Amino acid sequence: MQLHAVVAVPEEAIRATVLDAVPALIAATAPPEPEPERGLLARWRRRPAEPLAPVVSFAPAAPESVFVKIAKFGNVTADVAGDLAAELEEAAGAWHAPVLRVTKVVVAESAPYTVTAELEGDVDALREIYRNVLEVAALHRFYLDRRNFRPEIVLGRLEAPDGAAVPEAVAGLELDRSGPWWSADHLSLLRASFSGGAGFADYARISLDDDAGGAEIYRLA
Repeated sequence: MQLHAVVAVPEEAIRATVLDAVPALIAATAPPEPEPERGLLARWRRRPAEPLAPVVSFAPAAPESVFVKIAKFGNVTADVAGDLAAELEEAAGAWHAPVLRVTKVVVAESAPYTVTAELEGDVDALREIYRNVLEVAALHRFYLDRRNFRPEIVLGRLEAPDGAAVPEAVAGLELDRSGPWWSADHLSLLRASFSGGAGFADYARISLDDDAGGAEIYRLA
């Protein structure tokens, strides 16, 4: 099976970010209004201008793939997957559950124009979880690239209709957004599922040390 370690994100936190940011992102790609005609003849034939449609649309990521990616183990046997889950569970009791929020929504600078949400907050704690997962993986000879970690969430991608080219102005577009604070009290192990299309299914949940107390943050149900 293909096994992935991720930090899941509460649906409420993503909904708040996407509902707020995506319409603004799409509106930012609309072509500029044409210059109005001038003169007496122009006033005589002027009609109310229809608003120009945005030139791109947003294709959201599948709900089960909206997470912070920690590590990809690749193909593992059922026995190795079970050992990994048990060893991560044993090690993770002292791992701090980071409290995070979205700070910016960014469009990739080249195709497929992925839209990601960048994070702020306990990013160092998130990075520490990443390092710890790699150390456990190394016990099973999974030597993963430490440079692959990024504190971000893939929300979806921008697409142009009917195969048209995405405007150059879209590349690298950024919107500052401050989403709600959220915390997950576990690390998820997901197995890739290819029945009926690629997706993910829960394999195991690894408990983290959630010491956020009574803070007003979103948590996973």
